[in-house]
Amino acid sequence: MNPEKDFAPLTPNIVRALNDKLYEKRKVAALEIEKLVREFVAQNNTVQIKHVIQTLSQEFALSQHPHSRKGGLIGLAACSIALGKDSGLYLKELIEPVLTCFNDADSRLRYYACEALYNIVKVARGAVLPHFNVLFDGEHLGCSEPPDSPSR
Repeated sequence: MNPEKDFAPLTPNIVRALNDKLYEKRKVAALEIEKLVREFVAQNNTVQIKHVIQTLSQEFALSQHPHSRKGGLIGLAACSIALGKDSGLYLKELIEPVLTCFNDADSRLRYYACEALYNIVKVARGAVLPHFNVLFDGEHLGCSEPPDSPSR
């Protein structure tokens, strides 16, 4: 993560907290992201909403640093919560980085990915149905059948 990089509209405090090793600090950052995205929703500023989601995905959830990935996951869930019923408009962008984290070697990170996906789906409700196959595709999630299971 490049500390000199501009992550606007995310503030330096949000960026620092998203990268923190402590869950509580990442949670505070997520609450700030939720407030920020709610403001963008009220202003109907889809460009900034997309930019926040893209930044959380590319710079955090898909980062090489595990704490950054955890921060990105909680940030994406916070975006979905802030978007509410409008989260369906951004589901592909919200879900894909979370599903990528399902393949992580760190079991805690996979847990955070499950939690983020749960929160995204909980808000999106029926809008998630077009993505249903991707969510349950075992090969995409890095799962495989046990050697003794019957073939499909």
